[in-house]
Formats: sequence, structure tokens, C-alpha cells
Amino acid sequence: MQGEWIMPKEQRTLTKACKLEGLRLAETSGKSISEITRDLGVNDSAIQQWEKWKKEGDLKQERGVIGIVSG
Repeated sequence: MQGEWIMPKEQRTLTKACKLEGLRLAETSGKSISEITRDLGVNDSAIQQWEKWKKEGDLKQERGVIGIVSG
């Protein structure tokens, strides 16, 4: 909308351990990806991105800045 400002989402850096736990939950918990990302407070694409980085051998804390889902 014209003339309307949108505030950027707050961002945080997640540890490698937190990302690995999210991936483990996605594989074993029986929960949907949406449920897991909501529980972790990250956007829905986060787990897919972490999986990609894990496969590339590049899953680390510095690459983990993910927008927090509000609401």
C-alpha cells in the first residue's frame, strides 16, 4: 500500500544445536513442518534451508539468522 511503512521482522541467530534439533524433530516427531517452525519461532522455510545447508556441510550458527514469526 502506498505511504504505509512495514517494520522488518525481528531477527535472531539460532545455534547449530538448535537447528539440528529442529531437523531431528522434522524427521522423528510426527509433527508437521509448520508445527515445528511455529514451536521454534522461525518461518516455515527455515527447516528446508537448514536441511540444504546440512547436506552441503555448511550448517553453522552464522548462517542461521531467520525472521521470527509474529503472532
